[in-house]
Amino acid sequence: MATLQDLLDAFERIAPPSLAEPWDNVGLLAGDPAAPLRHVLLTIDYTLAVAQEARSLRCDAVVAYHPPLFQAKKRVLPGDGIFEAIRDGIALYSPHTALDVAHGGTNDVLCDLLGAAERRPLRPVASPQGMENLGIGRVADLPPTPRPELIERARVGLGVERLLVGGPAEGLASRIAVCAGAGGELLDAALASKAELFLTGELRHHDVLRAARAGLTVVCALHSNSERVTLRHLAPRLLASLPGVQISLSQQDADPLRVL
Repeated sequence: MATLQDLLDAFERIAPPSLAEPWDNVGLLAGDPAAPLRHVLLTIDYTLAVAQEARSLRCDAVVAYHPPLFQAKKRVLPGDGIFEAIRDGIALYSPHTALDVAHGGTNDVLCDLLGAAERRPLRPVASPQGMENLGIGRVADLPPTPRPELIERARVGLGVERLLVGGPAEGLASRIAVCAGAGGELLDAALASKAELFLTGELRHHDVLRAARAGLTVVCALHSNSERVTLRHLAPRLLASLPGVQISLSQQDADPLRVL
């Protein structure tokens, strides 16, 4: 029978925790590596609704992209999802920025949605041997494509009804940049790369104005909407490493904001 350690080993191959940003809290957050592993639930956020879902599905582990434990907690009491997970023997694991950096992770999935083949990191990081050309965000060239077509590719690929778009909405784009989640820290890099369209989750008001002044089209999907599609690509990769283990996508996970 598979154990939780097998899940940890799978992530060492897919998105090693060593790739994460220094401020992040990734890896195993709660759980016994020797515990049996039969059912894993994938989610972006470990909300109380997702915690209840994990219990009802009798999951042994939850992979939450955003770390459920980020800052120090002085108390873990009943009613807290972390307490419930530990009490019920449900392990918690978070890949977060390690999956952003890794090949085939969140940012590569966004490039795939836009039809970009060759890509490079927007902000390179030191790469372990055998894992070259790593970094946060991506910039990629593609054949000149109408911006409305790229926006529609993003909308359909992300599975959302609406996108927030700033800057030029017409014309061709032949270089795109992407950053899953909050893209503000990579806006300067996107501008410096001469990208013509920037797909991300969210940007601050003044960042959108700055991008628009520079002629950069920004496409914002809302924070977790830009990340959730990655779970559909992560599931089969985990299945390949964990034969016999059931991998489920949360049906309760959703961005906390919605357009009415």
